Amino acid sequence: MTKSIFITGAASGIGKATAISFAQKGWNVGLFDINEEGLKSVADTIGHNKCMYQKLDVTDINDWKNAEKMFSQYTGGTCDLFFNNAGIANFAGAFEDIDVEEMYKIIDVNFKGVVNGCLTMLDILKNTHDSLLLNTSSVAGLISSPGISVYGATKHAVSSLTENLNIEFERYGIRVAEINPWFTETPILDAKPVTNGVESQLDRDFINRKTKVYPVEKVVNSVWSAYTSGKIHNPIGFEAKFASFFMRILPSMIRRLSKKLFKDSFI
Repeated sequence: MTKSIFITGAASGIGKATAISFAQKGWNVGLFDINEEGLKSVADTIGHNKCMYQKLDVTDINDWKNAEKMFSQYTGGTCDLFFNNAGIANFAGAFEDIDVEEMYKIIDVNFKGVVNGCLTMLDILKNTHDSLLLNTSSVAGLISSPGISVYGATKHAVSSLTENLNIEFERYGIRVAEINPWFTETPILDAKPVTNGVESQLDRDFINRKTKVYPVEKVVNSVWSAYTSGKIHNPIGFEAKFASFFMRILPSMIRRLSKKLFKDSFI
């Protein structure tokens, strides 16, 4: 039987690249995003005989219910991999300089949207042998992230949710895991700076001067690895693996490195 994957945030970045890769592997792909034009473009690239697509606002539980229904009809009621990937980081800067409504948007998409997905997709995942619920967190969900504090907090929340559901959903035969990318070439790197005289902590040029930006293909490889392995957390990139390892055993060192990375901005 052909395997199937449901992907949120599929119109661009990690979601788009994952969709194309899994379609090439012969999977049936469900594409979901708030950007309907972007979804159509990805579907045109993949081939409409290999996928279905539908607009989805991840903050709207009714949108989720309709999306799950349409995907279930497409696959015959199964989902081998639910990639709960949609996320935003529209602004970066000092905590007090970010408009509170923009903070709420980040919280709604990055955490409420993930919770909505976990809840809505539970039954179809139960109905699929050895299914995987894969959340997109970030290395920011494992370490301190000044300048993107609310974004980082939502990713910490996703990591906690992943840990908890990994235990809860075991009784259903559902595996739960997450990917934790380092800085990756996605639209998130277009985040606008909001603090005068301070560059965006998610700006490509700023990051390339300080550390490294990984190609999106590296994350796609880790999505596949997460599906075929039993790992709960999947740091992507040497820096992410280094930081997450030492955050567990020597957190003070990682905090010092984080301060050094952003010393011109907030220290």
